[in-house]
Amino acid sequence: MQKLYIYIVEDNPLIACALKKMLLNIGHNICGIAECYDEAVKDLGILNVDLVITDIMLKGEQNGIDLAHYINQHLHIPFIFQSSITSADIINMAFKTGPNAFLPKPVSKAALIKALA
Repeated sequence: MQKLYIYIVEDNPLIACALKKMLLNIGHNICGIAECYDEAVKDLGILNVDLVITDIMLKGEQNGIDLAHYINQHLHIPFIFQSSITSADIINMAFKTGPNAFLPKPVSKAALIKALA
């Protein structure tokens, strides 16, 4: 397994912490955590990141789908969505951005390992 430098974008600190622990336990590095689009864009512009895991709903006006568009246009970093969203319209908008995976919350360790393979 390749050790990845992963950036987490999640506005719920408990979920961010749980995801961080899972990723560390399976051997990856966490290079940062953000709660909102603006913070993520700032960090992603300066950090060396192999993969972004982002929630769809974030603090602020812009969401994870907006972040995915930014990543596709400017950074070309693979990304995974994690979300508890069940709206088919929002999920379809998310899939149109080309994520590597879409993980429903709560994210299981097995699903995370499969998405990272």
